[in-house]
Amino acid sequence: MKKSILLLLAVFLFSILKAQSPSDSSRAKLHTIISSVQLADVYQYDTKDNRNQSMDCAKIIPNPNGGYLAIYHHYVSGVPKVFVSTSIDFVSWNVQSTLASKASQPTIAEASDGGYVVAWEQEPNNHIKVVYFENLVDLFNNSVTKSFDCPQSLSTCAEGTPNIYKASSSSVDIGFHYYKNCDVDRQAHGVLTDFTEWNARAVDDLDNALLYWGIKGNIGDRDNFVYDEYDFGLIEGQFIKHDFGSWRTFIYDYQTGNAEQLEIKTHKGSTAFANPTTTMMTIEGKQAIVVTLFMPSEGAANGEAGELMYYRFLEQVDPPAQTHIKTAAELDEMRNDANGSYILDNDIDMAGVSWTPFEFYGTLDGNSFSIKNLKLEINNENVGLFSVINGATIKNLGVEDIYIACTNQGGAIAGVAVNGA
Repeated sequence: MKKSILLLLAVFLFSILKAQSPSDSSRAKLHTIISSVQLADVYQYDTKDNRNQSMDCAKIIPNPNGGYLAIYHHYVSGVPKVFVSTSIDFVSWNVQSTLASKASQPTIAEASDGGYVVAWEQEPNNHIKVVYFENLVDLFNNSVTKSFDCPQSLSTCAEGTPNIYKASSSSVDIGFHYYKNCDVDRQAHGVLTDFTEWNARAVDDLDNALLYWGIKGNIGDRDNFVYDEYDFGLIEGQFIKHDFGSWRTFIYDYQTGNAEQLEIKTHKGSTAFANPTTTMMTIEGKQAIVVTLFMPSEGAANGEAGELMYYRFLEQVDPPAQTHIKTAAELDEMRNDANGSYILDNDIDMAGVSWTPFEFYGTLDGNSFSIKNLKLEINNENVGLFSVINGATIKNLGVEDIYIACTNQGGAIAGVAVNGA
């Protein structure tokens, strides 16, 4: 049954729809920082080591001897192997050791009590293997102090793509995927205690955050980091099952449990991005964020397929410039950059305007002006100036003489607010 909502408002909405999460502004900054490869301080597509091996699914951490350390896999005669390499300049990488065979999707973390913990997806019977090295020399010599093969516990088909949340020589906190019902990859979490005991569980919250956006295929690799003292993660989602060109990367906010897709802009316009990793690192005395992404050939622009590595100095990142809105036509153009930052310069009269609501994720400052005379009669749900606001900030905005008729979930500003303010 159609609902009619008649709004005759002459009040200003200084806070609307839902309380803003303290992490919203930090997430918005991260969205801008990570999405623009074009603005990276250093970047490299299709990264290879000194053996001319592709450095697939690399995770980069600082090398205590200077420069960088990367762990990754490469197929040698059809067999995946895990390698560790070092670099001084982030561009040229030199192999130090081969750590494992029939192994892929590795990750590494410095143990809180010294040494290094490495985890990967081990074949056969795809499962997670975790190893501990007492120091850097042992890592480069592949001299393992202790190891554990984590038994499959959530899927009899496959478990893998580990990331490490926390690590010590006696306890390792791991995220991974499991092949749910031997059909699709879904998210899980496990804790390895004393390299002898493994306990794992499914993590529906992570799955649901991406399923909300229409993911139909796998939800796989992820990585975690801290920014502005908030916990965030990057996670891959496949919109279409079995379609490598439909892989996209999302930013996940652990404070709110919500995710949003990153609109990553490369130099030539690639569209598919998988296996994300991130590391916060000091480079040349400045704080930087290091990102790696695997770019499938399906969806990759010429010369961009393979492993993308880049970093950006955080102190150089300025807040997004505000776009000034003076007319209804300019208001409509906001749909072309729904993550942008906007400010009204005057009241916007929507009388006679044919308006189609759209999802909005950015910032709109009403600047104490109003949206007036908006009339929407739509046989649909989620109807308002915006259909959905997700992680958006809307402030200092008034509404006047707004009429909305819809089937369900209508509002002057938005039909639905998800983590909006």
